[in-house]
Amino acid sequence: MSYGRLSKPSFIMDNFSWQASRGLNRNTALSIVTGAGTIALSAGTKYDMFDMNPINTATFDSLSGTTNTCSILIDMGIAGIDTDSITIMDHNLSNSGGKIRVAYSAATMTRGGGTAVAFTSVFNGAVTGDYSIPGSDGDTVLSFPSNSSRYWLVEFEDVAAGWVADLVIGMIMLGKSYTLPISPDMPVTKGTMFDGVQVNQSYGGKAFGSAGWTVANTGSYTAFRTGTAELKIGGRETFDFSIGFMGDSNIYASDRATPRASDNFLADVIDKCSGNLLPFVFMIDSASSIEGDFLYCRFDENTFQTIRKAWEVESFSLRLVQEF
Repeated sequence: MSYGRLSKPSFIMDNFSWQASRGLNRNTALSIVTGAGTIALSAGTKYDMFDMNPINTATFDSLSGTTNTCSILIDMGIAGIDTDSITIMDHNLSNSGGKIRVAYSAATMTRGGGTAVAFTSVFNGAVTGDYSIPGSDGDTVLSFPSNSSRYWLVEFEDVAAGWVADLVIGMIMLGKSYTLPISPDMPVTKGTMFDGVQVNQSYGGKAFGSAGWTVANTGSYTAFRTGTAELKIGGRETFDFSIGFMGDSNIYASDRATPRASDNFLADVIDKCSGNLLPFVFMIDSASSIEGDFLYCRFDENTFQTIRKAWEVESFSLRLVQEF
């Protein structure tokens, strides 16, 4: 799809940040794997890749010339958290000559360990065997069969014999996607909000405008918005829409005491970001691979409520605001 046509959307949430927001110790849960064949960080820290801020990057010393794998071990804290996607943002995997591998295990892993997932490319990640090779720098979204193991290994290896440049990673989201079973009601409201602009009026009635910002102040990078920085559309994108007549079993668990016994919107989306605490990736069309159909955003409200329209049928409204 294109032209920003909201169809059957998907939400890609981050399991690690969700668990960290509930008290998971980031220091012990994240490890840069060391040992034979691994590459160390040369700039930034391991936390920079998991802070939900893709312009805050970390750099691996890929050009050291003696090793070929950048390995990151993630401990989710417990088993039982369904994981089926990885999003890597603000990377230079194409220009540095790198490829992606993700593996899982019930126990801790070292370089090359675990059971590799079977990737499907959602955006910018051609699949070759157990690896995905992005065709360009920027953002990559991959899906794979759901698994609920406790330990995950995210690895970046050189495609050829040797890296071309030091590897830079902005952010890693290892999580779960949820696709709405129905399309939003009409009308759908799309907006461009210049909330960095302030207009004051003099005593004589003259208006004076000032701007804290008019376009994403992230240099040449804006999540899922490539192109020349000076020519990008300014402002902040917004979506307002309603979902009417959706089965309540798609929104809530049968028993709130066991909220993750089945897929549902409250557990898989609203709870994963704690309302408007954490951003996520929104696909306006779950079947699209067009870059502009992805939006890094967060909810604009901290309350989720539904209205019963009929027996076993609920409706709700959402407002999404672009995150820079």
